Amino acid sequence: MALPKIETPVYKLKLPSNGKTVDYRPFLVKEEKILLTAMEGAKKLKGIEFANSVRDVIIHIISNCTNGEVDGYKLPAFDVDFLFLNIRAKSRGEIIEPSFTCNQAKKGGEEGEVCGTVDKFSVKIDDIKVEFPKEDKSKIMITDDIGVQFKFLSTEELKVHDKEEDNIEKMFKIIIDSIDYVFDKEGVYKGDETSKGELVEFVGNLNEDVFDRIKEFFDQQPTLKHVVHYKCSKCGYKEEVTLEGLEDFFGFA
Repeated sequence: MALPKIETPVYKLKLPSNGKTVDYRPFLVKEEKILLTAMEGAKKLKGIEFANSVRDVIIHIISNCTNGEVDGYKLPAFDVDFLFLNIRAKSRGEIIEPSFTCNQAKKGGEEGEVCGTVDKFSVKIDDIKVEFPKEDKSKIMITDDIGVQFKFLSTEELKVHDKEEDNIEKMFKIIIDSIDYVFDKEGVYKGDETSKGELVEFVGNLNEDVFDRIKEFFDQQPTLKHVVHYKCSKCGYKEEVTLEGLEDFFGFA
C-alpha cells in the first residue's frame, strides 16, 4: 500500500518590480537540505563567489517552490529576495530573529572595550518590504529633446559582470546594459537593438551632470529594508538599525 500524499498549500504574491502575481508553496525538507548543504559547501568561498553560490541555491529553491514557473535569473535581485523571504515565511514561520551585538563603549571598562552583549529581536516578515526610491530616477533627460530610460537588470544580466575585476569598467558595462532605450523627437532607440559600440560612445559623450544623475539611479536601487529599534538588554544603549538585503535578515554573509 502506497503512503498517503501530503497536500502542500499554495500562496499568491505580487512581485515588487511589475506587480505580476506568482503562485508559490513553502519549501519542504528537500529544499531545506539543498540550502543547508549549499551553505556548508559555501563556507570555503569568499566575497562574490560566496554570494553567487548562495544566490544560485536561492534561485533553485524559488524554481522548485513555483513549480518551475518563475526563473529567478530573469528577475531583478530585489524580486528574488522578496520572493524567497515570503517562501521562507510560509515554510518556517512568519517571524525571524536577527541578532545584534552592542558595540557601545563599556561603562567602567578599559579604553576600546565594548559592551558586547548579543540580543535577538523579533521581526515580522510581513513588515519587511522592498523600498523603492521616493523619486523615480530611471528616466534621465540629457537635453530638452533627448533622454535615456534605464531598467533594472535581472540577476542573470548582472552575473555576466561578476568576473570583471576593474570596478570602474564594471560600472560602465552595467550602465550600458541597463539602458532600456534612448529617445528623442524622432523616435525610440531600444538598447537591445543598438550595437554596444554605439551605446559606449553615447555614454562616453555625456557630460558630468548627466552622469551624476545616472549614478543616482544605480545608488538608489530597490532593496529589502526594515528598521529595528534596537535596545541593548544589558547597558540600555538605543539605536535605530537598518536591515537591508537577505544577508542582514538571514546572516548569509
